[in-house]
Amino acid sequence: MGMEKRLPVLRVMLISDAAFERYLILDELDRTWTGERFDSTGGILYADCNHAALDTHNILKRCFQGCEARKYEVPLVVEVYARYPVSVDEIALYLSRASRLQIDTTDHGNGPGTSLVLPRIEWHRIQPAKEISHE
Repeated sequence: MGMEKRLPVLRVMLISDAAFERYLILDELDRTWTGERFDSTGGILYADCNHAALDTHNILKRCFQGCEARKYEVPLVVEVYARYPVSVDEIALYLSRASRLQIDTTDHGNGPGTSLVLPRIEWHRIQPAKEISHE
C-alpha cells in the first residue's frame, strides 16, 4: 500500500453584510482558495454557497484521482403546505437557495478512515413523492 495523501479540512465561510452575501473557501490554516491553490493573501469570492461547496468537492476529489467513486442515495422528504398552488420548480428553487447541507469535518474528518464522503442535494431532480409517510 502506498503513502496516502492527507486530505485538507476545508470549510465554506460566509463573509458579508445583509445586502451583499459572499463566501470563501478556507483550509485548516485559514488560507483562502485562489482557484489554483490556498493562499493567505486573497482568494475567490463566491456569490453562492452551493458553488463554493462544489469547488470544495472538486478540490478534495483531486486527492483521489484514479479511484472509483461509489454513489448512494438517501431519501429526503420535504413537506409543503400552501393555500395556493406552488410548483415543483418553485419549491426546488426555494430549497436550493435557502438550505445548506453541512458536514462537520472539523470534528469528524472527511469520511471514515482515510475516505472522502461528499454529500450533495440535487434539487433539480425533485419530484412528487409516491406516498407520504406520517410517522
